[in-house]
Amino acid sequence: MSSTIRTRSSRRSVVVAATLGVLALGTLALPAQAASADGSTTGTLNVQAPSAVGFAGQPVAFTETVTNTGTRATTYTLVLQTETGPGTPPHAITIDHKDPSNGTWTPVPLDFYSGADEATYNGMLNGITVAPGQTVTVDLRIGAPMGLPHDGASNGGFPSITLGSRLTTPDTWDNLAEQFRTIAVDPITTTLTHVPATAVAGGDPIEFDAVLANPTPSAYVNLGNVLFTDLHATVRIRTADGTWTTLPKVTGTDPADRPGVYLQGRDSTIAAGGTTTTHVRVSYDTTTPLGATTINPCLFVNEGATPFLGTTNCGQGATINITTPTSTTPTSTTKTTATTASTTPVTHTSVTGVEAATDVKPVADVKPAPATPVVPTPGAPAAAPASVSVSATTDSDSDAIPAVTAAVLAVLATGALLLGGRLRRRRS
Repeated sequence: MSSTIRTRSSRRSVVVAATLGVLALGTLALPAQAASADGSTTGTLNVQAPSAVGFAGQPVAFTETVTNTGTRATTYTLVLQTETGPGTPPHAITIDHKDPSNGTWTPVPLDFYSGADEATYNGMLNGITVAPGQTVTVDLRIGAPMGLPHDGASNGGFPSITLGSRLTTPDTWDNLAEQFRTIAVDPITTTLTHVPATAVAGGDPIEFDAVLANPTPSAYVNLGNVLFTDLHATVRIRTADGTWTTLPKVTGTDPADRPGVYLQGRDSTIAAGGTTTTHVRVSYDTTTPLGATTINPCLFVNEGATPFLGTTNCGQGATINITTPTSTTPTSTTKTTATTASTTPVTHTSVTGVEAATDVKPVADVKPAPATPVVPTPGAPAAAPASVSVSATTDSDSDAIPAVTAAVLAVLATGALLLGGRLRRRRS
């Protein structure tokens, strides 16, 4: 078996473009087309494309197998085309092939066409020579970097790629076989877990985890895992040896914007299927405005010289309520009630009776004691009215008020009896 693979400048294939536009997404293997006039040029194609690649990630390897079903050695051309939705930016997709002579990966030149309904990248591999009845495996890889290294696009994107592979020959351009594969384009993710709801200005720091997860088959390079915080915040991360490292604050194009910190530094990496958890500690100084503030995680791929400009993917942020320190001095909660004795005496000044104190309520079901009549002795001088002394009372003396009133009434009644006796004796 002999095989050679060479590349040449790509050109757009009208046949492939038309086919991609009418066939449904998914896996489709078309039968080989009619053989050439002498019956010797035929072939089949089997595409083992990846199920997914990472959004803005590195390319993922796969294979396409060419089988020569003819009777003579044939040199084939493999036409490759991708179709994505509108808004696909330039340099969004790459296709590489491995040189079988030295194992070096070489880019397949792609032409980019952006239409109103879709965008396509077209390229070709020429010079795949296969002996009759033999099979050659072509090593390829496809990626969606969304821009050149260190010059990532900050907009655009697509959820999937339709890869069309067509087997032909440069002498006839007959469509010998075609297959289509749908490749999902999945992002890496950044999340915050166990973030406290409150923090104290000038107080102890809060702690939580920042989790970077790559569920895709793509590795990532030129990655910035950034946490945006308040201007008054200081961010530290716990290193592998358990110590805490303060991260420098970085601002973007506008110094007034919220600063960010790189949790793993600029141009970091993460392997396909990898997860990185960073334990974070954030403290707020005493000048932090009270109320709600936020922390937000974002990922940037292929940043250039300007921070935070690249292919961007942000996760769910968290809101933190900034409060003042809680006072440690207990506050008295003693409350005066109706049953608590008053500390301020209330003075009664009436000489004709006893007025109820304005701050003292009478005790229920307490009636004045009945007055005991005093029977005067005939001929005896009338007794002088007893002097009434009314002292200041408090709540504890409130039960004595009715008794004092009764005593006064009894004295007045005695005086009235004596006066009545004197008037009767004078008349007689």
